[in-house]
Amino acid sequence: MSTENAIQGLGEAGSIALADLLLDDMNPRLPPSQQGLSQIDLAVVLEMGFDAFTVAESIARFGFFSSEPLIAIPAKEDGKFIVVEGNRRLTALLGLTHEDMRSEFATPERWEELAAESEITSETRVPVVVATSREACTPVIGYRHISGILQWTPFAQARYVAVLVDNEHRSYQEVAQLIGKDKSAVAALYRDQAIADQAIRMGIDTGGLESAFSLLQVAMSSTKIRDFVGAPLGARTVPGTDPIPADKVDELGEVLGYVFGSGDREPVINDSRQISQLGNILAEPAGLKALRDGEKLEAAKQKIADTGADPRERLKKRLTTARNALLAAVEDIGPFYDDEEILDLLAEVSSAVRELDQQES
Repeated sequence: MSTENAIQGLGEAGSIALADLLLDDMNPRLPPSQQGLSQIDLAVVLEMGFDAFTVAESIARFGFFSSEPLIAIPAKEDGKFIVVEGNRRLTALLGLTHEDMRSEFATPERWEELAAESEITSETRVPVVVATSREACTPVIGYRHISGILQWTPFAQARYVAVLVDNEHRSYQEVAQLIGKDKSAVAALYRDQAIADQAIRMGIDTGGLESAFSLLQVAMSSTKIRDFVGAPLGARTVPGTDPIPADKVDELGEVLGYVFGSGDREPVINDSRQISQLGNILAEPAGLKALRDGEKLEAAKQKIADTGADPRERLKKRLTTARNALLAAVEDIGPFYDDEEILDLLAEVSSAVRELDQQES
């Protein structure tokens, strides 16, 4: 079934006046600190963070396409509906029709000019599919924005997964089936947002973590960085609990500082390809000391070399041991392909192999 057919199958399709549509104050794309805001404050956040003006320009020029209905659920207030899919488009429409909202936007002048050209009013009716509940919309919204062509940012995807796991009490496997991802990817998304949330609650300087969330994802795919901060594999992350042990919170702060910067200190990496190098350095006492002393990445690598360790020989021994163990495991795995614990271990092995493939010398 196509996404369009799935949308139509959610509930009754019709049209509703703009005056009766509300922005979703529980929008999973927003961090918890921005949920529960007033309609005007939500519009300001969405206009600034999701480029609603570009959408407003298109609507003012070409109108609202009936082939792209909003998805809404009934609000507690009679006759009102909360838009759970299409908040960016609704923000654009509200900006064109509500002077009190657009006056709060970062650049109200351009909105005023656009609104003057638009024939849309608060009584304009727009196409809406009214679903029975928020939960009924999950498969369509999740697939569309996580596996489909209208993908959200990595942070928004992780937030949505967290809503499904924490609020709707779905398992990683259930979420994977709903949004078209594999279980290990879903679990990793959940773990990484939980780490970000824990860091914020602990008062750790998270800097650009939200806008560059993919860097945290890459960092948590590194076995050595996970070991340094005590982070579990995604599949072993227990929902509703802090993934980083209390005695490793300081180390988490260090890693986030190295990746995103902290205070006046710049990050020690320039792009995601250096994160594997960071993991190697954190695993060596001489390298870790260099970073803690304020050294750059290259200087820390040199400090490791100066200790006389031969990382190449050590790597050869580890890879040889791993190869022999895996070849032996091939003989035993036959009856256990459906064993969930075995599958989790295989996911760990696959993750480690992917990490090795991505290593940069």
